[in-house]
Amino acid sequence: MLTIAITGANSGIGLRAARTLAAAGHHVLALCRDPGRGRAALADINAQAVHPADLVQADLSIPGSIHAAADHIAQAAGHLDVLINNSAVFDQTLRQPVFTPEGHELFWATNHLGPFLLTARLSPLLAAAPSPRVINIASKGLLSMPRIRIRFDGLDDPSWFSPTRAYYHAKLAQIMTTLTLADRAKGHLGATCVRVPAVRLDADRVAAMPWLLRTLYAPKNRMAVPAEHLGRTYAHLATAPDGPPTPYVDEDLRPVRAPAFAYDAAARERLWEVSQAATGDPAWAW
Repeated sequence: MLTIAITGANSGIGLRAARTLAAAGHHVLALCRDPGRGRAALADINAQAVHPADLVQADLSIPGSIHAAADHIAQAAGHLDVLINNSAVFDQTLRQPVFTPEGHELFWATNHLGPFLLTARLSPLLAAAPSPRVINIASKGLLSMPRIRIRFDGLDDPSWFSPTRAYYHAKLAQIMTTLTLADRAKGHLGATCVRVPAVRLDADRVAAMPWLLRTLYAPKNRMAVPAEHLGRTYAHLATAPDGPPTPYVDEDLRPVRAPAFAYDAAARERLWEVSQAATGDPAWAW
């Protein structure tokens, strides 16, 4: 039995992966932002679980919430075999950027800085496992932006904000962090980033969209990959005896190329340094 923490486990791919892993006999720690939705998801996961999953409240845009979640996990488990940083925000209805109390743009805070800090805080528990793994998530939509770069001089600058730009900017950072972590912890940690394609949304998420956006999104949603497929991908990466052939793979576990900027070693080191500074210089086990 592995102990596996997964963020965003209350819906979509995260919920499917949590179901699959718990039904296979693993101990799932379901990290969810909203306690009410988290409790509903936990009942769903545990309906088929061999060992009951546990709910951990965590809002990845709030450093204090991340620290509290990491402390909770440390008290509940002596080690952590797998961390799946699945949770992300992609609110396409936003027309103006939203900023956290720390002054970070919400997409950057939730989709990059939050997973970065959570991984650092949980790294001692991962280091205590015999064969630990971290799984991060990127997007196939980056294929349409082969020249995308990290905006080091304007990470929280509102002038360039759009939901699409902010989302893919953070996803590029997730790829780069994965590559850096794979190098830093080589031989001690398996680090993988999954390139996720368009995934079919749950009915409640579609219903919550504004009417026009829901109408425009309907054809894309019908053609999208079922969340169950990606849930199985996550589960395989978490539990397979052998890791993937490269740190960046698609939904079918095939090696894929990232945007060129992700392979710039100096840029990756700079991203690590600014992420460290933005998250309070957390200690790492590697």
